[in-house]
Amino acid sequence: MFPVRRTLNLAEAAARPAAAADHGRISRLLASARHSFLAVPSAELGRLIASEPGALLVSGDAVWAAAIAERTAPTVAWLRALALADGLPQQEGLDALLAAYHGRLREAGVGRAFYAGYASDVWLRVALAARGYVRHTEVVSYEKVRMDIPAPGSREVLVRRAAPPDLAAVLAVDHSAFAEQWHKDQHALGPAIGSSPCFLVAERPGAGPGGSGVVGYAFVTSHFEGRLVHLVRIAVLPAFQGQGVGVRLLAEVVAYARGAGAHTLTLNTQEDNLAARRLYEWF
Repeated sequence: MFPVRRTLNLAEAAARPAAAADHGRISRLLASARHSFLAVPSAELGRLIASEPGALLVSGDAVWAAAIAERTAPTVAWLRALALADGLPQQEGLDALLAAYHGRLREAGVGRAFYAGYASDVWLRVALAARGYVRHTEVVSYEKVRMDIPAPGSREVLVRRAAPPDLAAVLAVDHSAFAEQWHKDQHALGPAIGSSPCFLVAERPGAGPGGSGVVGYAFVTSHFEGRLVHLVRIAVLPAFQGQGVGVRLLAEVVAYARGAGAHTLTLNTQEDNLAARRLYEWF
C-alpha cells in the first residue's frame, strides 16, 4: 500500500503575519515538507519568527505555508526560511505565500528582498525567478590544503583576539566594508566573538570607528574535530584596504588553522569581488 497524500484546498487558507507562538508549527512544517528551505541554523529560527517580517498561510491551527525574512539593513531583507505543506498546490500556494511575504516586507520598510541558496534548491530558484527575482551574483568557494603563508602582511597593525567590547567597532568595520545586503548584524557577530575559536581584530592606535583602533577583523568556525576550518568573514575598513591589513589577518588565520592541526581551510566570496578573489587565489 502507498500513503495517500491529501490535497489541501487553498481557498480554505488565510494569510497572516508569523508570530513567536508559531515557532513549533513552522519548525514541524520545515521538517516534514518536501518543498522546504532553511538558510539559518534551526536554533536561530525562533528569534527570526519573533522579531523579523514573516508570513503564513494557515487553516485553523494548521500552518500550510511559511516564509520568514531577516533584515540585514533597514531596507534590505533575506529570505531565510520557506516551506509549503505537501498537498498544497505548489504554484498557487507560492503565489499566495509570496504575496503575503512581500506585503510584510513593505510594511517593515524593506525595499530590496534577496535569496541565497544551493544548487539543490532548483524548485525555489525557478519559482522566485518567475516572480520577479533576478540573479545578483554567484558565491565562489575556495579551499587551502597547504597551510603555507606566502606573506605576513602589515606589521603596522596589532592583531589580537576580539572581546565583547569590540562589537560596536567590528559592526562599524563590517558595514563600511560591504554593501548593505551583505552586512552582518549584532545577532551574528556578537555571539561569534564569544564562540569562535579564532575571532581576530586588527588595530592601529587612534584609527578606526570612534578612535577604537579597530581597522579590520576576521573569524572562523571549526568543523570535524578541527580538521576543517572555515573562514566566515574577513573585513578591512576601506581607508586601510590595499595596505596589507587583509593579508595580515589572513596570515594569522592560516597560522591558527595550522596550529590547530586543520587539514583544510575553506572560505566563500562573491564572484564579482575580484580584489578578494585575487588575494585568496594568491594565498
